[in-house]
Amino acid sequence: MALNPEELDPEEFVTLTDHGTMKLRSAVSRAMTLPPKERKRATIVREGEPAILNFARIKNLAAQWDERLVPIG
Repeated sequence: MALNPEELDPEEFVTLTDHGTMKLRSAVSRAMTLPPKERKRATIVREGEPAILNFARIKNLAAQWDERLVPIG
């Protein structure tokens, strides 16, 4: 399930479900700051592969890019 952050462009435009279109890094950051119930349902949709990043993948990517984005607990 680990994503290689070098394979993903943080400047790529993606859609964070229910939050609109933004750059991937912003979508990951926003998803990590959502309230817990909403965070678990967070999904990023992108053009490349993988096309859908569920919260587990978003959390993994956040940890690889910036440990400060990973929630405690």
